[in-house]
Amino acid sequence: MEGPAVGAAHHPGTRGRPIATTASTGTAAPAQQGSSPTVARLATDWRLVLAVVMAAGAAWTWWHLDRGWFPVDDGALAHSAERVLGGELPHRDFGDVYTGGLAWLNAGAFRLFGTSFWSARLALFALFVAWMPAVFFIARRFAIPLVAGCVTLLAVAWSLPSYTAPMPSWYNLFLATFGVAALFRFLEDRRARWLFAAGIAGGLSVLVKVIGLYYLAAVALFLVSQAHADARTTHAAGARGAGYAAFVTAGLTLFVGALLLLVRRQAHAPELVHFVLPGASIAALLAHDEWRRPAGLAGARFRALARLAGPFLAGAALPMLLFAIPYLRSGSLGSLIDGVFLIPARRFDSASSPMLPLSALLALLLPAAFVALGIRHPSWLHRPRALHPVLLGGALLLLATGWSALAYRLVWNSARMLLPALVVLGVLALARRSSADGPLDRSRALLLLSVTALCGLVQFPFSVAIYFCYVAPLVILLALALYRHLPPQPTWMPVALVALYMGFGLLRINGGAQFGMGRFFLRASAIPMAPLPGTRAGIRAPSVTVAEYTTVVTLLGTHARGGYTWAAPDSPEIYFLSGLHNPTRSLYDFFDDTTGYTARTLATLESRGISAIVHNRRPPFSRPLPADLVAALTARYPNAAEAGPYLVRWR
Repeated sequence: MEGPAVGAAHHPGTRGRPIATTASTGTAAPAQQGSSPTVARLATDWRLVLAVVMAAGAAWTWWHLDRGWFPVDDGALAHSAERVLGGELPHRDFGDVYTGGLAWLNAGAFRLFGTSFWSARLALFALFVAWMPAVFFIARRFAIPLVAGCVTLLAVAWSLPSYTAPMPSWYNLFLATFGVAALFRFLEDRRARWLFAAGIAGGLSVLVKVIGLYYLAAVALFLVSQAHADARTTHAAGARGAGYAAFVTAGLTLFVGALLLLVRRQAHAPELVHFVLPGASIAALLAHDEWRRPAGLAGARFRALARLAGPFLAGAALPMLLFAIPYLRSGSLGSLIDGVFLIPARRFDSASSPMLPLSALLALLLPAAFVALGIRHPSWLHRPRALHPVLLGGALLLLATGWSALAYRLVWNSARMLLPALVVLGVLALARRSSADGPLDRSRALLLLSVTALCGLVQFPFSVAIYFCYVAPLVILLALALYRHLPPQPTWMPVALVALYMGFGLLRINGGAQFGMGRFFLRASAIPMAPLPGTRAGIRAPSVTVAEYTTVVTLLGTHARGGYTWAAPDSPEIYFLSGLHNPTRSLYDFFDDTTGYTARTLATLESRGISAIVHNRRPPFSRPLPADLVAALTARYPNAAEAGPYLVRWR
């Protein structure tokens, strides 16, 4: 999987170990004189580094794999998979929250490992283990093995161990990373099969969750840029195809318009900065290149773009066409289209959260201070002992994040605000230094810029803290790729900065409670945990929550007859934990048509002869049940028992 790495980030004249390979030969820069043989081997032997990284990353993540519980997340995914296992089709037979591919994958995991929440997490863990070499492979294109290994571990710390539920956004992240790795290989050997492989990654990503389209759009931007770069090497630089340039400009304008259309319901300044500005900056760079750097006549340009786009689009289309076959055969393609593209728009009204205010950008002063101190490079910073006070300062700040919410938010927000800042700075760097950059370096940087900028849209419209973790590894790789554009500085500075964010990821994110993430640190171990009830769980949750679900499942086991129950709003985990069937199409109730909801619900309960129901009085997303429905349920099911937010009723 490894090939020659390029993109030197070591600056002549600085002391300390070079952090990247030499651009001319692709070989690792020599280790500092006097270093131990073990360290020297770690700097050059990528196989050893990768083995250590994979072992450490897998062990750390496995230790966290049964933790992290947000009921509707695991519940919706497991309930969807069980319905697929029973012969139902997503969107045709029930309202899957996502595209449907993940339900099929989890159903396969149920067949292999048993029907439980744990089985779905095992499937995710397997892909995670395959993802780590892809991250390392990309990092190796910018750094020596030792540094690439540290970057990979940093990406691990800020990703899956933070929340190990098998969410589709993890799959979107992993597949986007595989796609970037395939495109890096394409840039090295120019074989179309890598374009095809990158397209397959995109198609699979869309099947997991429709936001896989963001990755496809990002690669489209990259292919436009790459077609321009290729044409510059094969055609007269002075010739311009105005028709092609106008076509590209029109496409880029529509792209920026689509970004604005996406955020129109939350078109506030923070959303515009995070979700529109990065993509618009890249579009502006591509348009600038088309008009300012002529690359041949229109006909040749269109053919060059088609040669790149053709294999990629074919790869993306293949899994999507295969997935559509059951819908075509059953005449339900319309249900698939509605369920994937139209009905999810209701999330914007029920499941949304604003982005952090622009004042959070001030947290960027933290990494900026490290960089500025290194750029000034006073003579004492070049000495090995200079690392000690820098690391001490970082350690004190990390310690403070454990008890000070202000310090915690400073470090957290400094990472979260990096995405738009890095993209804009990266665009400016490529625009100013395009003539100095090698073609391969520039293509790699542009690809990472595009994928990071657009995959960052995963945070919209539900911009809570954990959603940054779904894109954080790409931000880390982009920071590594752009590091070489900084002025010369001692190697100690990035080492100290990486150590700070590594410690924060391991101790404060992985080791913190979910509900405090992004706001304050609460040690996860401070919350008593216990296994969820029944053989269908296999994971742990807070003891208070476990007691509530134990009560609910026990009551349903006693009073539910006929194999059915009804649990609402937003309670798919009840169906799964109890093993009882859902008489409706719904997983999340805010997707339902509100017209005639009460009458339709009562008719369903009557037709199925349901004897016990569960009323969730604190739904996470949907509105509470209508008052007339609550009154009717009280009359029909006079017996009741409480279990936390749940009210179990039976007759």
